Order: sequence, then C-alpha cells, then structure tokens
Amino acid sequence: MGRRWCDSLAPVTELVECSGERHRVSWRRGGLVIEDHDLEAERAMRALGAEVPACLRLLKQWRDVHSWATSPELFVQLRDRLGAERVLAPGALGPACELSLLLTWERAWRTSSYYGSGHERLLAHQLRERAIGPLADHVASWSRRLDGGRRPTVDVELAQPGTAPRVAGSIDRLGARASVTLGVRWALTIAARGLASVDDGFVVELLPSTRALGARAVRWERQGDGGALPVLAPARLGRDPEGTWRLSWEAP
Repeated sequence: MGRRWCDSLAPVTELVECSGERHRVSWRRGGLVIEDHDLEAERAMRALGAEVPACLRLLKQWRDVHSWATSPELFVQLRDRLGAERVLAPGALGPACELSLLLTWERAWRTSSYYGSGHERLLAHQLRERAIGPLADHVASWSRRLDGGRRPTVDVELAQPGTAPRVAGSIDRLGARASVTLGVRWALTIAARGLASVDDGFVVELLPSTRALGARAVRWERQGDGGALPVLAPARLGRDPEGTWRLSWEAP
C-alpha cells in the first residue's frame, strides 16, 4: 500500500474537559482517537441512558462535519454561526480537521457536474491561505538577490483536477510578479509539512525517490535583458543535523 498524505504528519493531541477531568483526544494517521475512554463500554452506558461524554460528542462532531461539508453553503453557514472551533475541532485538532476536509471537498468537486462550484471556491480559498505568504516571501527574496524593484505581486490559482503545477511571472527593475497554479495535494503533502518554501526554492511537487525526497521547485534564471523568469527545476529535500529542511538543486 502506498503512503497516504497523513502518514508524514506528526500526531497532535488536545486536552478536552470531559466528565470533570481533562481527557486526551488525538489526531494521528488521518483519524481522531479518543485516548481515555473505552468506546465499547461507553456505547453500553449510552444504551442505558447515560449522558454522552464530551469526548464522544467531539468524535461525533468530527464525523458529522464531513457530511456538512458536502454542502458548501451549509458548511459556511454553520462555520459563520457557530465559529470555526465548534464546527471543526478545538485547539490543535482544528488544522488537522481542516486538512481532512480538503479531501472531502476535492472528491465532491471532482464528481460535480460543473466547475465553479462552492467546493471549488472553498478549495481555492484554502489553497491561497496556505500558499500566498510563502510565495510572496520566496519572490521577495529572489527580487532582492536580482536587484528587482518593489514588493512583489503574487497570485495563487487552484489547478483543475489532473493538471500539473504551473508558474509564470518575471522579476525586473520595475517590480516582481509571480503566479502559481497548484492542486489540492500541494496543501496536504507540502504546505502541511512546512515545505512550501525551503532555502531558495518554492516547492510545488514532491516526487518518488529512493535517496532523498525528490521535488520540483521554482527558481529564477536571469535573461539577456537583465530580468529573470521563473522555472520549475528538479531538486532534493533533506534534513540537516539540526532537523531543518534543506533544498539542493539537481541537474536538469
């Protein structure tokens, strides 16, 4: 079986007030785990009329949110009325829940009868939130290196299903501009691992590799007129002795 997007993410645990105590609820390998309850015993107690503990209410909410998310309008209404934490999950569990929702929205988008759906808008918003900052920092760094002009103008677009990442833009004395088109998996496999911008590369894709972690990343190359254009180049990702991710460029 191939690796799933969640296999490379570290587990997270949140303490939840439950039955007068603080119980551990964890997210790991794509699922929510109730650490301090015997679920079979709890089900038996519920059948006898016992109150549902807060941890189990959270587990039910986790499952319900994917049903709500099949309707973009319902999800947005609930999030706006109840607040993101009550719709998703408390504390550190919220980002993990949001990542798993990306898969629900992507599946619904792929099976929708038309593009431009509410799912597409939600996905595009989530992608921009994760990509726009790292991309702006990446382009600004290269602009300073290449004696470019003002603070860069950047844009992020959602790729249609099955299409490859793309990049366009330029850096010159008048300014710096960049636009990238990325798929949903970028948010799950790259942004979620903190790999969006590593050293002087903006990472757009991870590739199978038997040595280090293979990738394609954006770098900028000078042109004859003194400006620079972005290219997607092969690279390797690995950790240094301190555990920090580093990027090295491969020969084309």
